[in-house]
Amino acid sequence: MLNRAFIPTLIFLAGLIQPAEARQAPYIPVDDPLRPFISTLLLEGMAPGANPTAWPLSQSELRDWLRETSSSSAWGSSTAERLWERLPGPSASGRLHTDLRTGIRLATQDRRDLLRFQDVDDLSWQPMVLSRTWIQEGAWTASLGVRVDRYYEVDPDGMDTAHRWLSRSEDSYVARDGRFVGFFLGRMGRHWGAEGSPGLMLSDNPRPMDQLAWRLGTERLRVESVLAELDSFTGDGRMTGTAGADSVRSGSTRRMLAAHRLVFSASPAWTVGLSHAALYSGPGSGFSLKFANPFNVALWEIDNRPKNDENNGMVGGFFSYRGARTMANGELLLDDADILNNTEPASLSAHLGMSRQGILPGMNFGLSATLVTSRAYNSEQAEGRYVYLGRGIATQHSDFGHIRGHVDWLRIPGWLIRAGVDILREGEADFRTALPPLEAETVFTGMPTTTIRPFVNVFGMMARGLDVALEAGWNRMTDAGHMAGSSDSRFTAALSVHYRLSGSRDL
Repeated sequence: MLNRAFIPTLIFLAGLIQPAEARQAPYIPVDDPLRPFISTLLLEGMAPGANPTAWPLSQSELRDWLRETSSSSAWGSSTAERLWERLPGPSASGRLHTDLRTGIRLATQDRRDLLRFQDVDDLSWQPMVLSRTWIQEGAWTASLGVRVDRYYEVDPDGMDTAHRWLSRSEDSYVARDGRFVGFFLGRMGRHWGAEGSPGLMLSDNPRPMDQLAWRLGTERLRVESVLAELDSFTGDGRMTGTAGADSVRSGSTRRMLAAHRLVFSASPAWTVGLSHAALYSGPGSGFSLKFANPFNVALWEIDNRPKNDENNGMVGGFFSYRGARTMANGELLLDDADILNNTEPASLSAHLGMSRQGILPGMNFGLSATLVTSRAYNSEQAEGRYVYLGRGIATQHSDFGHIRGHVDWLRIPGWLIRAGVDILREGEADFRTALPPLEAETVFTGMPTTTIRPFVNVFGMMARGLDVALEAGWNRMTDAGHMAGSSDSRFTAALSVHYRLSGSRDL
């Protein structure tokens, strides 16, 4: 009875807030080519009171941010105008709105992460089309989205999610984005972190997941929750993406993810928070009041009775800072509380990043570091691994350390030119396989591979809705393929071209 009443009650509470106090969806997709410009404009002074980790970001919020742009540079003001032109007009009630983004990616490899080299014979081509149609009534939005993408078929790290014309429903949802209460039911990618930074609990790495999400509170203090349905595993621990068909003899294990975070804006500059998540599984797993409760913190409740599901819990903390010329963010995630009694190696992930505006006229600087230990996101039970359709729900890999430094050159309005270097050191552990033994190294297990990659990125917003992105670099790999003494150097590059248009009409 309570389970059936929960969702209607949440919708009713969401509807109590007047539309005039609401922000409006639709949300900006996690892979939109505009996102690098948004983060750079924030560093340049756009919307001084805005939180740089406020994802998912709605189009109406971004329009409000752009209205508050107070950049002292010609690049900032002109680029903000171009970004504004790419947004559909305000979603008036009684009208049907549509936007379309189509494009193609040409690259030296199928894998999107060029820092991790993939040897392929031919140039990889990946056309895509994303169409969204939505209607608006006050703070309510109903969006129907369909995506056709060849990347579904050639992705070397995840499973093919589309078997009919490479198409899949994405950015399809019903949402209510009020001032104090928010509600979301549908499928969408969700990122908990700053643009360009990994989300150590929820990231933009996996395919968009089916989810129920809600937000309670104010901009100063709020609770955000996500309850997502993951792919089932077969009863013998195989990850197939179609467990219902493959598990006739072995049984099927359903998997769910409940993630929560408490966010506190201590001042206009500082935001801090606590987070926790539980990936729980079992033959009959589904909506759970225990895991939907944001205050049943995983550190305390993950193994307490009643325990009706197997589970893998994690807890963490994060912060973001935004000053006059500096932005910084950090996150720490503890993936296994057993390390508190020193019975096994540390199982954690950590990230720290900062960016500085105006190190020289028209130039910004950024530096970041990420560390993920060999046992992070893994579990003794295969179904407890932190993956969805083969892709990591947080990072795609474990057992690595990554340092990046870059400089942005901002002289041409609508263009962002970035040059930098990546240093990556990877061990042999993979959280999609067996959990490393207790005696294994905490990080950099086996024979680590080191990659040093100087790179150049160019992002451009051209006239009439045309977006381009070019990434090129040189991968210098030592002990390549985790083989001692093996070295290799490879050129890696990708060119993406996207075109967008939008329109609306009266219903």
